Amino acid sequence: MVTTQIIQGCKQREQSAFEQCYKACAPYVYTIIKNYVSNTTLQQDIMQEVFVSAFKSIASYDDSKGKFKSWISQITVNKCIDVLRSEKKLNLFVPLENHHELQDEEEHVLDKLDPEALKTLLVDMPSGYKTVFLMNIIDGYSHKEISEQLDITPETSRSQLFRAIKWIQKHLLIDTKQLIYG
Repeated sequence: MVTTQIIQGCKQREQSAFEQCYKACAPYVYTIIKNYVSNTTLQQDIMQEVFVSAFKSIASYDDSKGKFKSWISQITVNKCIDVLRSEKKLNLFVPLENHHELQDEEEHVLDKLDPEALKTLLVDMPSGYKTVFLMNIIDGYSHKEISEQLDITPETSRSQLFRAIKWIQKHLLIDTKQLIYG
């Protein structure tokens, strides 16, 4: 946990405070990065960029506006999106002409999904679907916030989430058939 004392030390540029902050946040930050990016080299680069950015802008952190964990999470997601954009991994966004809202039964598939099974599925999920899925379902961004972050429309964000959930359902069905029929 990053205490107010550690944050103050970081704001005063104390090396030991930076180290404590890194040790406290690194596992959490790395987990977020691994969800968005599968390439190990890119993960390490993003990890470094996150902490460089966080430590450079630590003076702007205001605990009255939110928890430190949320602040560094926002920096992490932004860095992941920047890298995906630069790597041209977000070019899979295709708006649906006739978008349908998520049905209740489709949302229930996520409630029943084991976190480990979800991690396995996310590895193979198309990047555009995965990014919106992570931002909305895992990180709690609204479709408006996602649209602003990714420079897409809210409708495209909704359609990508819809497609991600359909993709998960399809792959769960395939895995279930393989278990049953070998």
